[in-house]
Amino acid sequence: MGARTRRWSRALHVTRVARRSGLLRVLGEIGIVGDRPATRESAVEFRLALEELGTTYIKLGQLLSSRPDLLPDVYIDELGKLVDAVPPVPFEQIRPIVAEDVGLEHFAEVDSEPLATASIAQIHPALLKSGRRVVVKVRRPGIVEQVELDLQLMRSTARTLEGHSETAQLLQLAALADELEVHLRGELDLVEEAHNAEVIAQLVAEHEELVVPRVIRPYVTERVLVLERIDGSKVGPDHGLARDHARRLARELFRSYVRQVTVEGVYHADPHRGNVLLTDDGRLVLLDFGLLGRLDDDTRRQLSLLLLAIAQNRADDVADLILSLSLTTVSSDQPGFVHELRRKLPRYHWRSLSGIRAGEALADLQRISLAHGIALPTSFALVGKTLSQADSIARSLDPGMDPIALMEDDALEVLLTEAERRLEPNQLLAWAYTQVEPLARMPRRVGQLVSRLETGTLKVGIAPTDLHDLEGVARSAANRIGAALIVAALLIASALLARVDDLRWIAAVGFVLAFALGLYMVWKIIRTPGEL
Repeated sequence: MGARTRRWSRALHVTRVARRSGLLRVLGEIGIVGDRPATRESAVEFRLALEELGTTYIKLGQLLSSRPDLLPDVYIDELGKLVDAVPPVPFEQIRPIVAEDVGLEHFAEVDSEPLATASIAQIHPALLKSGRRVVVKVRRPGIVEQVELDLQLMRSTARTLEGHSETAQLLQLAALADELEVHLRGELDLVEEAHNAEVIAQLVAEHEELVVPRVIRPYVTERVLVLERIDGSKVGPDHGLARDHARRLARELFRSYVRQVTVEGVYHADPHRGNVLLTDDGRLVLLDFGLLGRLDDDTRRQLSLLLLAIAQNRADDVADLILSLSLTTVSSDQPGFVHELRRKLPRYHWRSLSGIRAGEALADLQRISLAHGIALPTSFALVGKTLSQADSIARSLDPGMDPIALMEDDALEVLLTEAERRLEPNQLLAWAYTQVEPLARMPRRVGQLVSRLETGTLKVGIAPTDLHDLEGVARSAANRIGAALIVAALLIASALLARVDDLRWIAAVGFVLAFALGLYMVWKIIRTPGEL
């Protein structure tokens, strides 16, 4: 089957699933096409459709679950239930991949029954000849081609929606598709996952009770990854730990994730319950590093200050920092945004974690921003999701933990670390150079400006903005004038043809068309003045 045929076949399948799940109704409920109230039934249908469509769409749903600005609460809750589990690939198809990439001769045993299966890879327990217990993670055959096909469809769909919906533009759907592509390509490459695991292992090394399975090198390829096996169970309210130990674990986990975001700018971006295990000796094991969040230094610094401002209940500073991170237009309501922020921010203080929905503060910030025409970067959503999932796990260990208070307690350490970093000679010189260089160029620019003024070659350009209303009025007037000319032409032509016996039936048709079009124009003018 050729590439074009596969693309059309996949597009038809996606279209059938979308029609069956009521995609237009979903688009209306999330505000892209129309405006309908969100319902649990539509959210369930949407989740089931994503699961049916497979890997790429499951990952899309997981990414969307971090966007409370894009989806109503009922959709966010439902997408949190997405199941990334599929029937296992028969071991007869997995065995040749392991043999080709790392060699079966290194293993005393590889169990044919997988420990876990997901849409991208499945994991088999194994025993090295050295006697070390390991797990072998193997990428599913054919998954790369399937993902590439789906990504092409998503990119074209995002461009189409942004071309026809201002809401889609504000929500940055094309940027969302790009973000999904970056995440999926990272998860498909197990060499990248091995590197990510080692990065996170270094970041949590100072936390004795947090552990990351060791990567067993050199048994690492793009399709196969061998890891140390550490047994554990999912973290739940029935963890059985002593209260003090559970509280310590909760704080260690949450502080670790906050530090990753605020100090390192590199963080485990998918710490859900299935990726955090509790060992028999009371440690937390972090798993699955296919999705690793990365922040540029300026964004990391701004997010650090933002979290600190939230923790200290400084609404004006929170507003300034969000605006510095975001995209705004002339239609953005910045005063309304600041007013709403001052009203809602204090509600997150002096309350225990049990009294706050996971990630409620950052989720509310996303919703408030969108409601006032302010487009936050996608990195904000991922950071929000990461901290939401981390404090959700912490809730299971210690329902009384206050994450806001923890962030405030750690603020001094974060600020001192940042100041120390900025005062390093390389960092300080680079910062000084970027500040001084524009000043050094200032005399030349002033001289060029004066020279152009003297010679009369200075040009000033004005870019008009916010002309959508004027453009709509002009288009409506042009359409009505065009329709009136058509009606007049039909009436004149029909009157002339009515004088010819053989063509009177054509004249009658013309009169009917002119009457229908004229009636439609009158109806539109009365119903929606100024539009056609």
